[in-house]
Amino acid sequence: MSGIHFSSKGKIPADRWGSIGAEEAEVIVHDGDMLTGIIDKAQIGASAYGLVHSVHELYGATIAGKLLSILSRLLTKFLQSRAFSCRMDDLVLTAKGNHDRRRMLQTVNDKGLSAALDYTGLASAERSDPATADDLRDRLEEILRDDYKLAGLDASVESETNQVTSQLIKTCLPNGLVKPFPHNNMQTMTVSGAKGSNVNASQISCLLGQQSLEGRRVPVMVSGKTLPSFKAFETAPRAGGFVAGRFLTGIRPQEYYFHCMAGREGLIDTAVKTSRSGYLQRCLIKHLEGLRVHYDHTVRNADQSVLQFHYGEDSLDVTKQKHLLQFEFAVRNMQSIINRYKPKAALERTDNLDDVLPNAMKKALKHPDTHPPVLSLASPSTVSGAVSERFAREIETYIKNPKQRFLRPRKKKDMADWPAFIRKDELISAEHFRSLMSMRYMRSLVEPGEAVGLMASQGCVLVLSLSLPLGPLPFPLPRPPYLSLRPGPSSL
Repeated sequence: MSGIHFSSKGKIPADRWGSIGAEEAEVIVHDGDMLTGIIDKAQIGASAYGLVHSVHELYGATIAGKLLSILSRLLTKFLQSRAFSCRMDDLVLTAKGNHDRRRMLQTVNDKGLSAALDYTGLASAERSDPATADDLRDRLEEILRDDYKLAGLDASVESETNQVTSQLIKTCLPNGLVKPFPHNNMQTMTVSGAKGSNVNASQISCLLGQQSLEGRRVPVMVSGKTLPSFKAFETAPRAGGFVAGRFLTGIRPQEYYFHCMAGREGLIDTAVKTSRSGYLQRCLIKHLEGLRVHYDHTVRNADQSVLQFHYGEDSLDVTKQKHLLQFEFAVRNMQSIINRYKPKAALERTDNLDDVLPNAMKKALKHPDTHPPVLSLASPSTVSGAVSERFAREIETYIKNPKQRFLRPRKKKDMADWPAFIRKDELISAEHFRSLMSMRYMRSLVEPGEAVGLMASQGCVLVLSLSLPLGPLPFPLPRPPYLSLRPGPSSL
């Protein structure tokens, strides 16, 4: 078994390591030996093109499962011997960081007043004039009675405060912390993807920021106040739900109340959407459960009516095509791919249409509007080279790319500037590369009998549940047959 050749960017950015360890931002594995990089969530997590996914692509699910088991035991033993803890000094800002934080928070009230003056049309008025304050109060009271105008004011003030929040977090994290990365365990945990995120670290060390309720600021009562402790028609962002406090030094009672309001809304949203999306998924699955892929690559319903001539227009399985366009990865690990897919044995069982397919593909790529797709002329499961036009276009683009250094050029003089670490005898020709990529395409086809309707319904529910309104549905749900109110026997 050949070792894996692999390169991928880590989750930890290069600037966190400084000048001495910038190369650690990229994981490089050569013939199974790890040369540089850090194993983090980008390699062993649910991230595309990571180490575990690449091993699965080359060696199959069994080897990838063993790799995960080995890493799990190894990392557990490492943590037991080394230990890992978060201390208070991982969260504290330096004196300069605290000074910058206070200086930026002092501008928030001016930002709120400026946004209110701009929105009410008083931007050119003198702020110190008492008449301006009275005029602003009257206009804010008018805006309060109109929900549409109030939404515009909320958006204007929130835009100003979000700029301060973003700039403050960028200034204080991570450069404003007492302990820098990688000696800061909190930063190590959040940046590597082990647990938590930059939002959690910023809420502890910097500020909580603007609290939102249904995409708006905290609603105003009839009296013009958000809470009795504020003045009527207050322009300071703090009165509208902006929390300048942080968890490290504590937040004020009013800020705590606003934060509880936002947290309660999240709980209610979750509870309501669970029942709505559950019923929606039940209805969709019931009506799409008959959709399957057949041996002729068509997607048909239970009554054999054709819904798609090719699943996804290219007959590819979404779980097998992730690495399909990673041509450099495929060329560098060509021997492992050959050992897994055994293209010679597969080619013996396929039809050969070399006299027809190349010309048909050229015409389809050059004139897609007037020539039929290649997949309509030949079955991708029985004919080598019957691929989608997009995949064929990507192959030709990679072959013609002057930066690639893993395919043998047609002229020997073009190899003068080839890198020294690439062995010239391991280069493959463009024709061999096209043949192997066609075989990879054939191995990535969706299996006949796949219940693609269930996958489509689950995907629809996942997308719709994120934007599902709390009121009535914007469209009527289909009624399942066993809930039909018409007389007669049940469909089940």
